[in-house]
Amino acid sequence: MKISAVIIDDELNARKALLNLIEMYCPEVNVVGEAIDVAGGLHAITALNPQLVFLDIKMPDGTGFDLLKRIDNSQFKVIFVTAYDQFAIHAIKMSAVDYLLKPINPKELQEAVRKVLDLSKLDDNLKMKLSVLEENLKVSHTQIRKIILNTSSSLHVVSIGNIIRCEADENYTRVVITDDQAIMVSKTLKEFDDLLSPFGFCRVHQSHLVNLQMIISYEKGSGGMILMKNKDKIPVSGRRKDFFIQALELFN
Repeated sequence: MKISAVIIDDELNARKALLNLIEMYCPEVNVVGEAIDVAGGLHAITALNPQLVFLDIKMPDGTGFDLLKRIDNSQFKVIFVTAYDQFAIHAIKMSAVDYLLKPINPKELQEAVRKVLDLSKLDDNLKMKLSVLEENLKVSHTQIRKIILNTSSSLHVVSIGNIIRCEADENYTRVVITDDQAIMVSKTLKEFDDLLSPFGFCRVHQSHLVNLQMIISYEKGSGGMILMKNKDKIPVSGRRKDFFIQALELFN
């Protein structure tokens, strides 16, 4: 299946590089147009009706968010292409939007395109994701407040401080939040560890990641046992015990 695409980026070299990579690695994508700013992007999308838009976040006359707010984006998918630093990339990951980091890695491009090829599954929640992303980008890295949890049937916007713990379930993770709700997400516990560890979360066991702020007590033992505020008891593995105690002392 061939899909049509538009590239919107104010940097000529960036547009050329992406176009070359698409031609080399993604033959299923047909680039039908380009634009350099929000105004040109609006015109290109309206005139060409693409199925996919590669969209830069920062442009001379606004942002990719500004563009999407001014157009009905229900008929195409979006992959953000950005040169943001690692802190901002963390915010992007929290917001569950598809993105590529400049300079673009061909394998990551292929994976991003593979995810959007099923055009029957348009992202009805894109506006919600963009709202969270804009909010997260306005603050410093350690002040990010929200994360989007995407399940097979719904999307949840969750305050990070309301997450009590995360528990591995094969390639899924069970996220337990303060209203006694458990959300099953198709991400590994390692992915959640990478996302949440800067915000006071600690991997205490192969299967458990806990919010240090939600701990009531710790009973020492070979590894020990943690009592969480919701009364859950979480084991600490022997090899992670010293790391956990050090993290707990630093946090307090």
